[in-house]
Amino acid sequence: MHELGIMYHIVERVLAIVKDNGFTEVQTIVLNVGEQSEVVPQYLHACYPAAVDGTMLEKTSLKVEMVSGSEFVIKEIHAR
Repeated sequence: MHELGIMYHIVERVLAIVKDNGFTEVQTIVLNVGEQSEVVPQYLHACYPAAVDGTMLEKTSLKVEMVSGSEFVIKEIHAR
């Protein structure tokens, strides 16, 4: 299950974006996951609580949108 490592990387990236932009609260992280990628959305959701544990993202939600192709990107961060 490489999704745990992926989630830790995403959390690091989101925290860097939050810091760089001076956000104090994050509500939702939205990911685009390509249908041909090797990433399993259910596993991302299962790993998410462990990846955000102890961070300011603990109370955020994760939304995964399936798209065609093989992309895997952070689509949006709902923050203020």
